[in-house]
Amino acid sequence: MRYPDRVSTRTLSINPWAPPLALVAIAIVVVLTAGIPDAFALLLASVSAIIALIGAISSASHGLRPASVAFYVFWFSWLGVGPIVQLTLQRVSWGDTVALTDRPAVHGALLLTVLGVAAFWVGSKFADQRHAPSVFATEASSDVRPKAAVRGRVVVLLAVALLALSPFAIRVFGFATYFSSRNERALALRESGNTLDALGGAQFAMFTALPIALAVSTMLLSLYQIQSSWNGISQARMQHLITFTIGLAGCIVFANPLSQTRFIALTAFGTLAVALFRPRSRGAAVIFVAAAFFAALIVYPLATFFRGGTAQSAADLTAATFTGNDFDGFQQVINTIHYVDANGFTFGIQLLSAALFFIPRSMWAAKADPASIDVATHAGYAFTNLSMPIHAELYMQFGVVGVAAGMLALGYFTSRVDAAWMSGSGAKLGYFAPYLAMVMFGLLRGPLGSLVPIYMPTFIVLAIGIAARPRGRSVDSGIRPGAARHEVLPRR
Repeated sequence: MRYPDRVSTRTLSINPWAPPLALVAIAIVVVLTAGIPDAFALLLASVSAIIALIGAISSASHGLRPASVAFYVFWFSWLGVGPIVQLTLQRVSWGDTVALTDRPAVHGALLLTVLGVAAFWVGSKFADQRHAPSVFATEASSDVRPKAAVRGRVVVLLAVALLALSPFAIRVFGFATYFSSRNERALALRESGNTLDALGGAQFAMFTALPIALAVSTMLLSLYQIQSSWNGISQARMQHLITFTIGLAGCIVFANPLSQTRFIALTAFGTLAVALFRPRSRGAAVIFVAAAFFAALIVYPLATFFRGGTAQSAADLTAATFTGNDFDGFQQVINTIHYVDANGFTFGIQLLSAALFFIPRSMWAAKADPASIDVATHAGYAFTNLSMPIHAELYMQFGVVGVAAGMLALGYFTSRVDAAWMSGSGAKLGYFAPYLAMVMFGLLRGPLGSLVPIYMPTFIVLAIGIAARPRGRSVDSGIRPGAARHEVLPRR
């Protein structure tokens, strides 16, 4: 098929590769002139950061790919800038004075990090080439509405399930614990005996993961229903407004940032923001990328600084933030290499345990802890509830092949979801894009054993609702199924 010629109204085009290439040159100069003891390590860290930066820019150059941008921006900050600062200052978090002294392990960790982000990029580009759009039209626009809504009865059932489950969850944990700090909530749960060990995996999941999944799914699917037939608030169907309100209230109770981790709260309210404003155009992409970089480079590291409050100057602030406890990803990759050298690969037991989180340990004695706990314990840390970068966890379980294959698959899937989102054509995968974009932050930080029990139920419930989209006339286009139509696709 012959593609129509692309039409461009731009008078000035800035090559998106130019800024990253300039930074590469700067990084090389820094490596050669800064007198860093391990210049090769700093060069590898710079390569990882540059690949992520290139990926972020290219993912926003022709319209917004939200999940890809989220992946690259957080990788750039957490596994790019973080290691560069730590190597320069020769300091990592959690009082670890040994991690950077093992040069082969440091180089191995950085090579794995480069492999991880490069494999994601290759998987994304492979998806783009394999599923190239058949129609080139105008640039993506945030005006595009979802072409069809989910079945109303499915959303109603989700809302009813949330309403039915909420009183039991609140009775088990206590309403006040949902609006207290995480430490206060943990203490209250221990005193009441309502911990994971006491309740068992199935019951704990029933009253923690499932309410979050139902709340996020009800809120998001209801919003899609409202958007698909939007003609003003006065014309919105009362049923859609009620189910949206129920879902939003559930998120406020079960996924608020006071009692939940910031990553769980982000998946609820960040998803709402992306789905509400539907950023797709190039202008929206610029705003989204700028906000993402600000959050990853300023808001995220400053959270550690303000909790610690130990910095006395601007220089101390820089050291305290990018070598603080929230930037332990790089050293955890190093620790993972040490763990594998001593114990060998685990061959997927952590992933299987995460997927089957609802099975209690009383029935499965060999059920694994989250991977970060084993790695941190082996490293001799007193506090073991640390991060576990996704590529480190893949290496721990399947080696280098697992890192390459896993990150390729993640890049491929992410690109497919983003492409469906940008097209605005009503493709089912596009409905997942707002949630996947917010999930990326927690998915990269890990461990999967702690986050899969939260993320997987939401994906499943969303999939049920999205798969139930009505077959028939498109809600806002009036186009019959199978009829030719002009899809709004971004230029590539």
